[in-house]
Amino acid sequence: MKETVLQLNSSHLQNDRSIWICEPQSGSDATNLLVFLDAEVYRDRDLIDALSVIDEMRGKVADSWYVFVSHQSWDTRRRECPCYSPFARFIGEELLIRLASGYIDFTRIKRRVLVGVSYTGLAAAFVAKEYPGSFQRIISQSGSFWWNDCRLVEEFRRLEQKIPVEFYLDVGIQEVHENVRHGGDLVQVVSQVEGVRRFRDALLAQSHGVRYNEFEGGHDCACWNRTLVDALKWAVPLELAK
Repeated sequence: MKETVLQLNSSHLQNDRSIWICEPQSGSDATNLLVFLDAEVYRDRDLIDALSVIDEMRGKVADSWYVFVSHQSWDTRRRECPCYSPFARFIGEELLIRLASGYIDFTRIKRRVLVGVSYTGLAAAFVAKEYPGSFQRIISQSGSFWWNDCRLVEEFRRLEQKIPVEFYLDVGIQEVHENVRHGGDLVQVVSQVEGVRRFRDALLAQSHGVRYNEFEGGHDCACWNRTLVDALKWAVPLELAK
C-alpha cells in the first residue's frame, strides 16, 4: 500500500500532527475516503492493527483512500476528543481542505467515512453534528457516549431535523462498568454499553440509518480489530466499486 506522510499544523488546535495517506489500488479512480482518528491506536500492530484488516479486505470492500490522523499525545486526545469544537473545526475545515489540496481529488469522492474508537468514536459523532454533510457515514467503535452525562446523546435527541449521515455503532456486552473515575474530576456515571445504547436510540428516534452491533467482549483492541471487518463492509461495500 503506497503511503504518504505529511505534517498538518492546525490553527484551530494550536498544534500539529502527522497524517498518513494510503492510496487505493486503483489510484485516483477510487471514489471512497475513510478517515481514521486515533492513528496510533488503529495503526499499531499490537492494538487494532487496521492496516492488516484493510489488506485482508482488499477485493471484499470497495477500493478506497485511507487516511489516518494522529492524536498527537494521550493528553491532547483527552482534551480534544470529548465534543471539543476546535477539533470539529480542525476536521471540517482544515483536514479535508488539506487533503483536497494536491492529495485527493474530492470531485471524484462520493462517500466520506469518519472512523473513531472510544473517545474518538464520540468525537466522530460530534463532527457529524457540527459539520453535517462533511461525512456520509460514521463508524464509532465503543464510543464514549457516557461522557458528560450523555450530553451528545441529548444533543442528537433534540435535533430539529435529521443530519444526512448514517452510523455504525458497536460496543462490548462486558463494557458494563459504572461510576468509573478517569482521573481528575471526570467520572463515568453510566457504562459504555448503556451510553452507546442511548445514542443508538436517539439516532433511531431521528430516523437515522444505524447499524448496531453488540459483541462478546470488553473495551478491547482485539475485539475492535474483529468488528472493523463488519464496519468496513457496511461503510464501503463492494457494490460501490461497480
